[in-house]
Amino acid sequence: MGLAVFVGDKLVGELDNIEALSHLIVSNKLQNATITIQNPYDYNTDISIYISLAKDTKNTVEIINDYPYITCNVSISGYVLTLEDTLNLSDEETLQTLNSTVSSYLEYCIYSYLYKTSKDFSADIDNFGKHVLSDYLTLEEWEASDWLNNYENSFFKVNVDANILSGYLFSNF
Repeated sequence: MGLAVFVGDKLVGELDNIEALSHLIVSNKLQNATITIQNPYDYNTDISIYISLAKDTKNTVEIINDYPYITCNVSISGYVLTLEDTLNLSDEETLQTLNSTVSSYLEYCIYSYLYKTSKDFSADIDNFGKHVLSDYLTLEEWEASDWLNNYENSFFKVNVDANILSGYLFSNF
C-alpha cells in the first residue's frame, strides 16, 4: 500500500502506507482504517485501533511574512480491537491515555507526511493552495505568488483530537 506523488506528469516520489493514510486524513478522504500503536502500559505489545474521521479535517492557510502557515485540525473516532490484560478499557483514565497516545502518534505521522510532501517533493497534493486563492485579486497576482515553489517553505501545525472507545462490552464481577 502506498501512493505515487506526481508534479504535473513527473513522478517525484512515493509515500508509504502511513503517509498515504495521513494524506487521506488531511484531504478528508479517509473512510476507515486500522492502525497499530504501541501499548502505553506494556511497551512489548501493540494495540490495534479501528479509526475513522469523526468530522471533516479543517485545513487553514495563512501567509505570514511571505511563508505559508498551514494548520490542520483533525478529529478521529475509533474503537480498540485488541484485547490486552494490561488494558482496563472500562476505566476512563485508560481511555484518556489511549486518546493521548493515538493523538500524538497521528500528529507525528501527519507532520512527517506534510514536511515530506513540501520539502522533499515540492508537491501540494492536498491542494492547500486553494485556501489562499481568495487572497489574490487577479490570475497574474496568483501566478506571481509562485505557490508551488513557495509551498516548500511552509510551516505546519497539526492538532489531532482522538476519541477512542472500547470495542467490546465489559462487565466487572
